[in-house]
Amino acid sequence: MTTDLTTLTQILLAESANEAETRHKIIDQVLHPLLAWPRALTKVEEYISPGFADYVLTKPNGDFLFLVEAKKVGKAFELPFPHNEGETHCYIDIKTLLSNQNIRETMRQVRDYCMDVGCEYAAITNGIEWVAFKCFEKGKRWDQLKAFVIRSPKFFEEDEIKAKNAFSYIAITEHSSLTTTLSSTPPGDRQVFVAKDRVSAYSHPISANRLASALRPIASRHFGVIADEQTELMDRCYVTDRNFTQVLSGMRSIIKDSLTPYFEEYGVEQLEDTGKGGAVGGRITKNIKNSRGGEVLVLFGGKGAGKSTFIRRLLKHTPPRWLRENAISAVVDMLDVPEEKSRVHSEIWKRLVSGLDADKTLLASRETLLRELFSDRFETASRQELAGLSRSSDLYNDRLNGLVASWKADMEYCAVRLADRCSKAGKGVVVVIDNTDQYSGPIQDYCFTTAQEIARSLSCVTLISMREERFHNSKIHGVLDAFQNSGFHLSSPKPSTVFLKRLEYTIELLRDDARRGEITYMTDPALIDDCCRYLEIVASGIGNSESPLNSFLTACGHGDIRLTLDLFRSFLLSGYTNVQEMLDVGRWNFQIHQVIKPVMVPTRYFYDEQLSDIPNIFQARHNRLASHFTSLRILRRLSKNIGSGSSDFVAMAELRAYFSERFRMLGDFNLCMDVLLRHGFVEANNRLDYFDESVDRVRVTNYGLYMLSNLAFTFTYLDLVCVDCNYYDEESCNSITSYANEEYRLFTSRARADRVKVRLDRTESFISYLANEEKREIELFELSIPEGESFGERLQASFGDEKQRVLASAAKQKYNR
Repeated sequence: MTTDLTTLTQILLAESANEAETRHKIIDQVLHPLLAWPRALTKVEEYISPGFADYVLTKPNGDFLFLVEAKKVGKAFELPFPHNEGETHCYIDIKTLLSNQNIRETMRQVRDYCMDVGCEYAAITNGIEWVAFKCFEKGKRWDQLKAFVIRSPKFFEEDEIKAKNAFSYIAITEHSSLTTTLSSTPPGDRQVFVAKDRVSAYSHPISANRLASALRPIASRHFGVIADEQTELMDRCYVTDRNFTQVLSGMRSIIKDSLTPYFEEYGVEQLEDTGKGGAVGGRITKNIKNSRGGEVLVLFGGKGAGKSTFIRRLLKHTPPRWLRENAISAVVDMLDVPEEKSRVHSEIWKRLVSGLDADKTLLASRETLLRELFSDRFETASRQELAGLSRSSDLYNDRLNGLVASWKADMEYCAVRLADRCSKAGKGVVVVIDNTDQYSGPIQDYCFTTAQEIARSLSCVTLISMREERFHNSKIHGVLDAFQNSGFHLSSPKPSTVFLKRLEYTIELLRDDARRGEITYMTDPALIDDCCRYLEIVASGIGNSESPLNSFLTACGHGDIRLTLDLFRSFLLSGYTNVQEMLDVGRWNFQIHQVIKPVMVPTRYFYDEQLSDIPNIFQARHNRLASHFTSLRILRRLSKNIGSGSSDFVAMAELRAYFSERFRMLGDFNLCMDVLLRHGFVEANNRLDYFDESVDRVRVTNYGLYMLSNLAFTFTYLDLVCVDCNYYDEESCNSITSYANEEYRLFTSRARADRVKVRLDRTESFISYLANEEKREIELFELSIPEGESFGERLQASFGDEKQRVLASAAKQKYNR
């Protein structure tokens, strides 16, 4: 129905339809089928002196809820041009709307009706535009209020959920949606302006640096997940030191990637990786020595902590000597298995059999199979299905072939027989079910149940990996105990050590004429030398603990080594990385702005939060009640708790109550907390990496402290995020848009010095806007902030110090980028 509204309005306009046709063919369709206003509770042509109200939504007791005054589709309601192309709705001052005669007459007409009957809310419409507003509010001049303006019928099609949540019968009567939608309580009715929508080259790509084509295959191979066949890379580059701690300058407390109190309550044990598997390796060895099978071990770790790599190193690449000589291991990797219960079950058993059948017995002759694997079933079949048949007859062989084929197809039976064969050979069986994190909770629980089934059926030790955040919503809490099923927590290795080991190994191979062909097809000596020198310069920066390259990548990864390696590859290959300058100088002291841009926008000219691994901390996220400083206020509040106890966690209820009572921005708090959790600025006690009601306690991470103390106040970060930000001031938004378009023009003209000045002016304008917004909120919410400690003052002070350095650097710069 809603799809036809635009077409209907065009037809009615062409036909010069009257008000009755407009109401019957358009307005009725919106109010009843779409918004579900009951016809029994919707009065039409209700007499209210001195006229008749077109539509009146009432309560069951007859009280008036909402009045709608309709005009014919041809009666023009002239509205201000939309700020953003495609805008379907917005908030506009009633005073502005009253400057149009048709709107003024219609609004005053329906407002008079409302004043007579005491109805607080009303709307006017010509079938195309709708203007909903509050007719009176205590202590407010009516023309100082704002109206919710629907620009076209597309609103009901493209924003149908919003339309229903604001104006449907259920929303109005049960959720008080009109109070929320039309209240003038600041800042609930402020119009949002988006700068990026009017930047013409917003999606412009940036080409990679000149060494990228040569280094990309190497980076993908050596700076990603270590594959099963990369034995030497595992031996040379695996990091066993997992005491991942980092201290930020100015912070007295150490934040560790370690076991939280929540996991300690369930008896999960912190795993110290000694290089021989730690407690996990010891537990597996002990169980096999004592012939105690039937146990399931759960390996917990954060996203990208290296659980799969740890497992493969322990069982495949460099297992402890006793385990290598006395155990057979099968790693069942579920990474590429679709989320379908029957498929998951069959693939687990199929891949288990493949892993256990190391010598390919299932591909051997029928006689070998009957003798070594299927002897029990063959003995039974000889007494039953094959009884009375001559062994040389075709019937006997056909029937036996069919039986053998059916036994081979029975994967669970094959797994049991293969495990039994291992046992008779004096070897234990270790089964690993890995990479189940991509599945939903129920399927992941099913994988754990299957792991228990395997442990019992094969009388073996089964190990299953699980991300920490998935544990809270799983059903395995009650099955972890000291004797049958145990949990172990694996912390992340130190990122700089991971980088340095891989860089050293890569450079060694590139320098070795005999082995270079293993990782690259490069033959040009000059190109090879450039790549080696570039990687050596980068390694020097990583090795310096004070280098922004080290601190920024380490902070942004927050223990997620997979993400940290992704960020490092982006930096290594980005066109923003100063490759030629580094090579010409021969060494390099990395500055923070030389690291931020290649990581945040490695392949784009302008920053887009949806495409970047680094979020915009200043984004106002809620569509109505929002602040640019909610995320920073959350981080600041959590940072004050550091050192107050062993865990430094803060109750979520306490945080939500504070933001609800002080700022009246609970919705914005929820959205910002979700972003902070997803990107690792904040971590939950139960390690959920998204926000919902089950997150009970949270603490700030090293990344969060880095953002609060450093990154958020850095010129380059502010320069990038200001383009992808929601604004509450149209003039400020237009300034940012204008600066962005001018900067891109100067970029294409290769006018570097002028471009840097434009970027500085844009950032200064953004900081001025943020400072004014904070001053407004300090007054509005009666905040008490010591002089010099407001975000605006810190931004202005930091920018003042950085501005001169940036200008001086630009003046000396001889490379155009």
